[in-house]
Amino acid sequence: MNTQLNNQNIEELISTFGKREAPDELMMKKAQVNVKAHWQASVHKQKTQRKRLSMMRMAASFVALTAVLLLVKGNFMQSNPVNIGEVLFAQGTVSVSTNQLDWQPLGTQTTLQTGQWIKTTDASFVNFALSDQSQIRLNANTVLHLDSINQINLLKGEIYHDADTQKSNPLLIKTQFGMVEHIGTRYAVSVNDKELVIKVRNGLVKLASDAVETTLSKGELLELNQQGQFQKTQITAYDTQWNWTKKALKPFVLNHKNLADFVTNYAHENGLEINWNRQEYKARQVELVGDFAQLSDKQLLKTVFLSTKFDFTINKGILTINP
Repeated sequence: MNTQLNNQNIEELISTFGKREAPDELMMKKAQVNVKAHWQASVHKQKTQRKRLSMMRMAASFVALTAVLLLVKGNFMQSNPVNIGEVLFAQGTVSVSTNQLDWQPLGTQTTLQTGQWIKTTDASFVNFALSDQSQIRLNANTVLHLDSINQINLLKGEIYHDADTQKSNPLLIKTQFGMVEHIGTRYAVSVNDKELVIKVRNGLVKLASDAVETTLSKGELLELNQQGQFQKTQITAYDTQWNWTKKALKPFVLNHKNLADFVTNYAHENGLEINWNRQEYKARQVELVGDFAQLSDKQLLKTVFLSTKFDFTINKGILTINP
């Protein structure tokens, strides 16, 4: 097939179809306007696309920068721990670590920081104050991690949180079974491979897990197993299950304290209510002397009252002061 167009072909076409008339000036101007408008629209579209692409690239860069900053911040926070509290009393073998490999003895007045691990062994206990002055006590054979200023990760063992008389900050206790949160209270949380146990001595405690969300009040004990089954029972504030908490407590210093302070502290630590029987003011006038740290709680109570003109009775969780 001949694809070349020569002069003879052109003449034949002209003779067949006639000569093409030249467009008039008005049509030319209209054509020029249309072409210019089409060209301007194309340029505007290209600019818009380039601008949109540039904005997308900027947004992507911003997201990437934000991610980097968050990562840097996270690393900064991890490498710069925050003071969370101070050890008030330690008994037995109590250790602290930042990596669970190198353990160091943990003693009284040691400052605790986020990112640290704390563990106790047999017959070992520790009590530390948080920044809000509420207290955390660890039972024997307990391991926990100080995640942040308001979260503790309890891996095993039992802890007791005394926030009953303080304006405490929210504290979350993380366990493999769920999260425990208190509302101004005294309570204990224990965990092992098989179950989670929560005991409320006073106030309210919330539990949130995949299996259950519930609130416990004073005198309730909850047991939650691996299958998500749980049951609530009753426990008194003076039940013997609370006795271990006193082993983690620094002995009360009697010398130069008054009788009312001693009674208040004794009742608080033993889960008792006080019936002053109109004797509180008089009890505050009685100054105590001596050191009886070697005595048990009950022996100490009897010894102190024998040195005064007062007497006492304990019945159904009520400590009554008698003249």
